[in-house]
Amino acid sequence: MSSAAWVTWLLVGSAVGVVISTYPYLATVIAYRQRDNGLAYIVLLMGVAIWNGLFVAQALDPDPLVKGFFLTLSMVGAVLTALGWFLFASTASTTPPLSRARLLYHLVAVLVGVDILLMVTAPSHSISWTILPESGPLSTFVILSPHAGYWFHTALLIALFTAGAVLFARAWWNGIDTQYTRAYAVSGLLTAVAVLVSNSVHPGVTVAPLAAASLTTIGCVQAYQKRTAKVPILWRWLDRSP
Repeated sequence: MSSAAWVTWLLVGSAVGVVISTYPYLATVIAYRQRDNGLAYIVLLMGVAIWNGLFVAQALDPDPLVKGFFLTLSMVGAVLTALGWFLFASTASTTPPLSRARLLYHLVAVLVGVDILLMVTAPSHSISWTILPESGPLSTFVILSPHAGYWFHTALLIALFTAGAVLFARAWWNGIDTQYTRAYAVSGLLTAVAVLVSNSVHPGVTVAPLAAASLTTIGCVQAYQKRTAKVPILWRWLDRSP
C-alpha cells in the first residue's frame, strides 16, 4: 500500500473514531446544558462531529461533485466548531471577561453568517473555490483551487480558534485552573495551526478536524473530573505544572 493510501485511511479511520466518540460525550452535554458554557460546548461538539463526519463522507462516492457537496457541508461544520470554541472560551468561568462583549459577539455572528452563506452556495458560484478534475494521490478527497471565499473561511477559522486559545492562555498565565487552561490553550493553538497548514498546503484535505476533536475531549475529561473528583489515568499529565 502506498504512503498516500496509508494517509488517506488514517484520516478516514481517525475521523470515524471522532464521530463515534461523540456519543459518550453527549452525557457531558446533558449534564451541563443549563449553563451558557454548556450551550457553547453543544455547538462545539456538534461542529466537530459534522466537520469530521462529512469530511470523510467523501470516501462514499468517486464523483468529484458529490465529494464537493460533502466537503461543503464539512466546512459548515468547521465554522460551527470554531464558533462553539470561541463561545466556550469566552463564557468559561476561568477565562477573563471580554471587553465590549456584545459588540464582539454581533461581529462574530455576522462573519459566521457570511461564511456559512458562502459555503452553502459554493456549488453555484466561484467565489470560494473551483473543484479540480484531477485529485492526485489522495483521490479519496476532492482537491480545490481556492479563491477569495476560501481564504476568508480559513482566516475566520484561524481567528476564532486563536482567540479562544488566547483567552485560555491568559487564564493559564494568571495561574487559574492551570491543568485545563493550559491544555485548552495549547489545543486551540494547535487547531489554528492545523487549519493554516492544511488549507494552505493541500486545499480540500485537512487534519484540522482531528485536532479540533482534542477540544471536546478535554472538555469531557474536565466534566468527568468535576463529577467524580478524579482524572482518568491517561489524562493525569494535565495535573503537571509547566
